[in-house]
Amino acid sequence: EGKSTLVSTLTEDDTVRVSPFPGETTTCRSYTVSIGKTPLIRFVDTPGFQSPRKALAWFQRYSGPSQNILEAFLESHKASRSFRDECQLLSPVAKGAGIIYVADGSRPLRKNDLAEMEILRLTGLPRMAVINCKGKDERHLASWRAEFRKTFNAVRVFNAQSASIKDRQELLTALMGVDPEWQPALKKVIDALTQEWQSRIELCSAAIAELLHFALTHTVKAVLHDEKDSEAIEKRLTRRFHKEIEKKERNTRDLIRRSFRHTLFDVDLPQGSILTEDLFGQRNLKFLGLTRYQLTTAAATCGAAAGAAIDLAAAGLSFGVFTLIGSVSGAASVLLSQKQIAKTKISGVPLGGQEITLGPCRNLQVIFILLDRIYIYFKIITSRAHGKRDELALSVEAETLEGGSLSRQLNVSETKTIQTLFEKAEKKDQTALHTALDEVKTLLASILTKG
Repeated sequence: EGKSTLVSTLTEDDTVRVSPFPGETTTCRSYTVSIGKTPLIRFVDTPGFQSPRKALAWFQRYSGPSQNILEAFLESHKASRSFRDECQLLSPVAKGAGIIYVADGSRPLRKNDLAEMEILRLTGLPRMAVINCKGKDERHLASWRAEFRKTFNAVRVFNAQSASIKDRQELLTALMGVDPEWQPALKKVIDALTQEWQSRIELCSAAIAELLHFALTHTVKAVLHDEKDSEAIEKRLTRRFHKEIEKKERNTRDLIRRSFRHTLFDVDLPQGSILTEDLFGQRNLKFLGLTRYQLTTAAATCGAAAGAAIDLAAAGLSFGVFTLIGSVSGAASVLLSQKQIAKTKISGVPLGGQEITLGPCRNLQVIFILLDRIYIYFKIITSRAHGKRDELALSVEAETLEGGSLSRQLNVSETKTIQTLFEKAEKKDQTALHTALDEVKTLLASILTKG
């Protein structure tokens, strides 16, 4: 009960078939944890016992050499339908695999459970018991733990549906104590997984920094032939600008999801999640981004043009805010400039007109809102065990926002690091911009590691 969920979480493999009903696994299947092309450790998901008390009776009658008990059982029952599942699950054990016995600690012990434990004890192989309580029901946890201590080398409580990277590492560390011969190999596994996790953090930090950089440098353009069309073109550009920033945000989310090996199952964000809201909507202004005090401090230190783009009243983020730089009527003002297009000839007909450029985003608050949204998504992904098939995204989001959004918890120095990126993008000094971008990546790596 819970074996497949445990295997899925330990191997970070969401292709493992997980069912809410015990006994769904009928054949053995191997799952290898690898870093790149280097295999580190292999888990075998097996069926459960089919007739444990009858199988135990055979084990107790066996009178041959103890080290041959498994081979003898498999040879005697290889054609038996009565012990089909026992033969499946004991085959990898007979080849020397260690045993992780998973039990549902939310239900009481049964006679079959005691029979299964005794069979595994008689194998003489290293074995760990994992108590995987369903939900938060731990009424029978003490009795399971007491019984396991009689027959297992190690006992751990592990919720495979909510396990973090730290929980996984602690379980693997506990496996090192089951058999001294496993220690060198498992230490390599743990060290490799730790390094791999940090590599993912750095990859995600770079992707988030690139998202902010994109918002600060991205523009959309259209040709204006008639001044009467300017309002309609501006509206189209605004919609396009919104969509392209939001698309970049979605792509960044997808990279984070894939970085943490959630390949088949995306997070189905529940109704009410702030991540389903319009990026430029009012709710983001209310809960995300800098506080008014932080904005006031930022406005005092930004350049004149950037400071003018900050709306301390946090008005709205609708179409009307995309106005010429220097206006403070909106919370997400961007540069909307017009310039004459050089005359050219196409098919001998001279054409001319104006080019309207919308962007880049020149509002500091939008940058911090983007940061907060992607950080919430990062927390949801890294909090989601691979063995989980339902969602707790809303509770993770609420917990992340409980003390205020990430932006509102940054200290002055950290806020200034993001603000500097904003300022350098405005000045279009590429060398200074890339230096600021590197500093943001370093800051994000530190934040994500703690998160």
